[in-house]
Amino acid sequence: MSEFNESGRDEIILAMLQKGLEESDPVPSDVAAFAKAAFTWRDIEAELAELDFDSADEDVPTGVRSSTTVRMMSFQAGQWMIDIEYDEVAGRLIGATSPPARFSVDLHTSGANFTTDSDDLGRFTADGIAPGPLGMVLRFTRGQVVKTQWVVL
Repeated sequence: MSEFNESGRDEIILAMLQKGLEESDPVPSDVAAFAKAAFTWRDIEAELAELDFDSADEDVPTGVRSSTTVRMMSFQAGQWMIDIEYDEVAGRLIGATSPPARFSVDLHTSGANFTTDSDDLGRFTADGIAPGPLGMVLRFTRGQVVKTQWVVL
């Protein structure tokens, strides 16, 4: 019977510690949302598209200010090249694939998830995209699934 009392005491102590941590240093809601989105990001069958180019990595000469609000990125996965442009001011994401193909794209952000379809030329647009983490899942009509690595807009 003493084992029951000790395990009950351990549970009470752990609950008190958890409550104290939640009150003194709560997890920010966007971090929790990002963690949940990353957990749902598992799919063994998907091909991973790696970041191949990011305009944010370009060097700006000293003394020159960039007035560009559009960020461009390219991802590569096998035969697929996925190009996106993100306009932070407008909250608009524009993308295209090469070679052109029909697909649906799931856009996972820390604030929300969006799904849109491409046109016949492999182009898509999504509005209301806030700065922060972004991951994309492209589901091609032929059954292939490609996921981009996570980036921070």
